[in-house]
Amino acid sequence: MPPANPIWAHFNKLGHVAGFQQARAQCKYCNYEVNAAVKKCIAHFKTCPKASITALQGFFGPDFQPNTIQRNNSHLSTEQNNITTAVTRPILQSQTSINNFVDRISSAEQDECELLFAQAIYQCGLFLSLSELEPIKILFQKLRPCFKLPSRKTLSTTLLDKVYDSTKNEVNNLINSANYICLISDGWSNMMQEHWTNYLITTPRPVFFSAHQTGEIKQTGENIAADLDEVISKIDHSKLSAIITDNASSMKKAWKLLAIKYPKVVFLGCVAHSLNLLIGDIMKLPWADRTMKNGKKIVKYFKSHQVPAAILKRYQLSNYDRRISLKLPVKTRWGSSAICLNSLQVNQLAIELTITELSRNQTVRIEDDIKSIVLDDEFWEDVDNLLKVLNELVIGISMFESDTPSLSKVLDWYHNQLESPVYVFDVAGNNIKNIIEKRWERIYHPVMEVAHLLDPSFHGRHLTSDSMNKISLFIQKYYSDNAVIIWTQILNYKEKNRVFANKLAWETAGKIDPVTWWCGNFSDSAPELTQVAKKVLSIPTSSAASERNWSAFAYIHDKKRNRLNADRVLKLVYIYSNYKLQTPRETPEWKVFTNELDKNTSLNRGNIDNETQVLEESEESEDSDYEDEHLLNSSSESEEDNFNDSENDDSDVSC
Repeated sequence: MPPANPIWAHFNKLGHVAGFQQARAQCKYCNYEVNAAVKKCIAHFKTCPKASITALQGFFGPDFQPNTIQRNNSHLSTEQNNITTAVTRPILQSQTSINNFVDRISSAEQDECELLFAQAIYQCGLFLSLSELEPIKILFQKLRPCFKLPSRKTLSTTLLDKVYDSTKNEVNNLINSANYICLISDGWSNMMQEHWTNYLITTPRPVFFSAHQTGEIKQTGENIAADLDEVISKIDHSKLSAIITDNASSMKKAWKLLAIKYPKVVFLGCVAHSLNLLIGDIMKLPWADRTMKNGKKIVKYFKSHQVPAAILKRYQLSNYDRRISLKLPVKTRWGSSAICLNSLQVNQLAIELTITELSRNQTVRIEDDIKSIVLDDEFWEDVDNLLKVLNELVIGISMFESDTPSLSKVLDWYHNQLESPVYVFDVAGNNIKNIIEKRWERIYHPVMEVAHLLDPSFHGRHLTSDSMNKISLFIQKYYSDNAVIIWTQILNYKEKNRVFANKLAWETAGKIDPVTWWCGNFSDSAPELTQVAKKVLSIPTSSAASERNWSAFAYIHDKKRNRLNADRVLKLVYIYSNYKLQTPRETPEWKVFTNELDKNTSLNRGNIDNETQVLEESEESEDSDYEDEHLLNSSSESEEDNFNDSENDDSDVSC
């Protein structure tokens, strides 16, 4: 136990005294009470008027000389003593003491705080006049009175340029540090009918690289190729693995033009977009089209009639303990047809009970076709069958529109569709599989088979002898310098021979990222094939990241901020998007619809998250077959037409 402080030889400890939170102590010389803290007692003892010089020098040292004025006023309160002491000090010293209690900020601190404030505004997408709001001014006045908020003009110019340049340096460093990169592009028209084209680069995580307005330039294959070439010139094209765009005919024409200059670059169409077009193909089948139209009639009926909607809500609460709103398909949202049908399926009992009650109600008129549809068992059977089909495709879209590279899974997904039992019902099952095979011919690229082979979790399980011939041609075309060495390593890898006979390596296949698997196991023993695997397995399957970027544009440049010029919009979106892209992103609403599912399961009734189902009625249009939404995950049909210079284009089909 440490020895007691010698100050206690001059004080009596009183313990807790009424009216004081802390324990008290009493001076043995003048009986003055202070808090029983060593520093407090020493401070008093130093100025005690009745303490002897001998006692003071015995404690503070032989050279100690007490201050007569302070000793004479030590019996006063702290405030009174400070005033009395201040009278004896020079005026300049008094001013210095006051300054210590005034909030001050240096020029460097002011600049740093302004920059942090600006970053918060840009990264959150807030309006630039935020600093002019009176509550914000009052808040910062209370938090830091000396901090001067930047003006709207400063936020729009100087600070915006600083944060933009800083973000751009970070993005460029990220791109430069990547082993291989891919370029993603898409087009879009904003609310003012101004056409934009954006460019994102995957590292493999996507970053927003640039965008520009096309103005009066028509988006033909030649012009698109020229724009892409200009972007490629700004990056290290030797690291460029692939370019991914939508499936418009003008884009495919641009691919051919660019392939002449960049023969080692792979050009791919968006797989997720292709699957959405596949949904459109299936929805053209007579029974599917009829089912969807009848389903929309039911949804529109309840959305446009007050009493039936109220009765439906009552039955929902009594049967499901919650309200599950009915959905209309969104023309520009992938998989929304499945969401619409699922909202009908989970509400089937409540809908049937509502229609049955209304049919007995003489005061409310119910349309005959609505009644016949709802009470028709064949309609609900078609809903179940169509929903099973769409569920398979929605799961595929959910997989391939992710920012995580999944090119190796495309071939596996396709073969699973051909073997899936959900398509085996009536004659329609054969029709659907034929549609899938026809669409696959437009999706397929040999790089998908290469990725399927080099992903150790698949190891080319669906490959045929013809597939190996296509892979060999791919290697000769894109890796001609080391084609023989790479092909030899591929054959050994496929058969698990020589360096690829490592049993422990194969036991970890599927448990770690395939790129990590290659780098960790064979970067030294098979460096050529390892580089191929790293390059191919880093290619994304979708341009969805580029299409999601338009949501950021629509959020920043909305109706309330329509006066922002193009340069300012680009900088704000650049900062906002790259901040969002480097932070975890919530999946789109319709992904919640499939988050409990895998490719071997079908939709279960009632397996719907309540929060995603209950939407405000005002968000959905009753005058159209589709909802009118501006912040969407994919480009609208009219937006994609801006890329088309041919009538024979798949991009005009969406569901």
